[in-house]
Amino acid sequence: MKVTPIIYMCSALLLLFAGCSDELDDKADLRVGVATNDHTSLNGDTVVVKKGAALDFTFNGSPDNIVFFSGETRAKYEYKDRVEVNASDIVSSRLTFSVWAQYGNAKTAANVLRMMISDSFTGLEKNNFKADSALVEHFDWNELVPQADLPQAPGNAKSAKAYDIDMTPYLGKRIALAIAYQPKDNSAAQPRENFVGMKIVNTMKDGTTSTLYAGNFGFTAVNMMCHHNLDDQRSMTANREYGTVTNNTSGIWNLSDAGRGNFFIHSSGASKALKYGWLVTDLFTINACSPDQGLAIKNISQRLDSYSYTYSKTGLYKAVFIATNANYKHESRVVREVYVRVVD
Repeated sequence: MKVTPIIYMCSALLLLFAGCSDELDDKADLRVGVATNDHTSLNGDTVVVKKGAALDFTFNGSPDNIVFFSGETRAKYEYKDRVEVNASDIVSSRLTFSVWAQYGNAKTAANVLRMMISDSFTGLEKNNFKADSALVEHFDWNELVPQADLPQAPGNAKSAKAYDIDMTPYLGKRIALAIAYQPKDNSAAQPRENFVGMKIVNTMKDGTTSTLYAGNFGFTAVNMMCHHNLDDQRSMTANREYGTVTNNTSGIWNLSDAGRGNFFIHSSGASKALKYGWLVTDLFTINACSPDQGLAIKNISQRLDSYSYTYSKTGLYKAVFIATNANYKHESRVVREVYVRVVD
């Protein structure tokens, strides 16, 4: 195995914030190479590696931290700050998610949920509960999913109903989504309603995709029963009117896993007071997207001389390594780029 330096093919961006007595003692430095072998070689300034084979990057320098962008979809350095894509570049936009009801029976789970959308909603004030609760309840929403098509009886995760909704009619518009939870019967448990994998996936003309998960929709819970002093809601969050929870509080929304599109509203036991709550997004555009993210492969407590990565699809990728050293006032950073061609 031969280790080949490839610094000459890397572009470097150096950002230094100089101070007086407290400037960095050690500025970030990183030199990147590759280990060549039977499945990895160099062709000019490009690393050529076989699909499915480990590509071994080697490092020299003294960075405290290294973050790696593989150049694959959702891991592109050039999109690390991107929060939207051009609407004209989108050929398909789909809102997808699954829902299943848990606990209770067909009587208590019937017609519990409503899902709505609007491109004319004015938005929540978030500091005027009386106005916000009246607004969401009386606003002329459009139905996103017919109520009869939402779960009408309890089941399990395997029985979750999947939805795939075309969002292209809303491209270029600011929209809001809303979910209302309002059981009508408490002879058995009021169900927990589980939403799974909610996201908007936009497909571009070049075949690439961008994804916006529910955690980026800006959901706000509007707890319509918060002033009713219900016995089983005494443990609600301090912000009772708009609060969500991470523990088990009946009839309150839990958004702790919304970053992956998963969220739910807690169930209530039989004979407990009927619950009523809304979940409403901020105004957002369909072409919004979550920024691409890199993978932290080294921190200050680790020594890292090499890193192995495997590409599973053929194509040309720009792998990027960001090396940083920092103190409480200053940061030194270098960015190294390596072009990788993956072949069969």
